[in-house]
Amino acid sequence: MADWEKDIGVLKTDVKYIREDIGVMQKQIRDLNKTSHMGVGGIKVFLLIGGILAAIWTFVKLTD
Repeated sequence: MADWEKDIGVLKTDVKYIREDIGVMQKQIRDLNKTSHMGVGGIKVFLLIGGILAAIWTFVKLTD
């Protein structure tokens, strides 16, 4: 077997591993995006509840 055939075999193996790594990275990015979107949703809910409580507090203080 010639050296270039061995090199091609090694390159094919490298490409296979690179593709697997890319697949893993893409899954991690999807998971990270999902987590960050959930975090943003939590912050929005927290701000909404805070705004409602502040409005109630202000209303109570104005009626006293």
